[in-house]
Amino acid sequence: MDSNRILKIGLFGFGCVGQGLYDILERETQLPFQIEKICVKDPTKVRPLSPEYFTYDAEEVLQDDRLDLLVEAISDAQEAYQIVTAALRKGKRVVTANKKLVAFHLPELLALQQEFGGVLLYEAAVAGGIPIIRAVEEYFANEPLVRVHGILNGSSNYILSQIFQQQKPYHEALKEAQDKGFAELDPWLDVAGADSRHKLCILTAHAFGRTLAPEEVAFFGIDFLGQRDLDFAKHNNSSIKLIASVHVTPEGELVPLVLPSLVKATDDLNVVEQEFNGVVVQGAYSGPQLFKGRGAGGHPTGAAVLSDVISISKDYQYGYRKLNQTLRIPALALDHTLEVYLRTSDPALFDTLELEHQQIIECAPDAEAVVGTVTLGNLVQHQDKIREAGAFILALSSDFTKTKVQKQEKAEAVLS
Repeated sequence: MDSNRILKIGLFGFGCVGQGLYDILERETQLPFQIEKICVKDPTKVRPLSPEYFTYDAEEVLQDDRLDLLVEAISDAQEAYQIVTAALRKGKRVVTANKKLVAFHLPELLALQQEFGGVLLYEAAVAGGIPIIRAVEEYFANEPLVRVHGILNGSSNYILSQIFQQQKPYHEALKEAQDKGFAELDPWLDVAGADSRHKLCILTAHAFGRTLAPEEVAFFGIDFLGQRDLDFAKHNNSSIKLIASVHVTPEGELVPLVLPSLVKATDDLNVVEQEFNGVVVQGAYSGPQLFKGRGAGGHPTGAAVLSDVISISKDYQYGYRKLNQTLRIPALALDHTLEVYLRTSDPALFDTLELEHQQIIECAPDAEAVVGTVTLGNLVQHQDKIREAGAFILALSSDFTKTKVQKQEKAEAVLS
């Protein structure tokens, strides 16, 4: 692309992210970009720009060869899929912020780029304003990684901060997150852990060379968090964070998982509060490095989109070095064992999960809570049953690489 002229952008969606990008470009007038067309869905919605800025026909934008690049910033993953795949089939350069789209369709998106010569960047799909994909893709391109884990959802993290720092009840903290625009009216993707799962799938491809189907990743959230669980965390001098993690075992297998976890004051992620995200990348030689930044909001995410816009205009594209260098696709370590706390009103879950080394924490008429060890495979296989039972499950440590400890040590750690 000619860097000496104004580059024209076709924008799909004018919600939080789309408006954030538009606002940044309006302020940063020295940047050689102009949003030429904005495609939105609802012609009756009141918007901060006059109607002539908008079109309601996606084909009008897709077929416009005067546009230098396209930005997709809509919330509906299926509509985003139709737009992005159509654009890539035309060999277009596309930036997207839709993590669900990328997580569910990455192999197809890679194939379309290769076949038709288009380019797709999606930094804004993971961790808001943190340039974590670029860091993993470029800085750690040639170093083996041991683990990537972090807080990838600003909405749930904001809620947990309000609960632990301000002693607010869950539903009040959730309502506040919604009022501030950090959580959607239907917050399930955020609080149930599904949004973090999508982002983890994307990071795994860049960090470990394995494209994960989202169905392969067990995910649990904070939507069933109760007072008993908070008391358990405080009794152990810990807070709770929703951790998305993938690490490689000594056998070369992967352990991807999204799970609420006890986090102590000494933990790297303990400093990540409110709507911030934090990601720890642990290299085999460089050790752990913490990346922290805002994970929600129009300007932080819009800034990540803008970074991709600038990069794509300079002919940058992901090299997918780990994917291309992988001689053997890593298997999942389904026999990997984790220590968990499980509270449920359905004690049959303990047997369903084949929970071993059980130790009773509480036995009440309406619920039982135990700690024990469970395999990754059983979490993947029975995750729907756990959710359907309204049970709350919690890792005893944010370090998912740890295997089970001796029962005597576990009892001291949990009950002292």
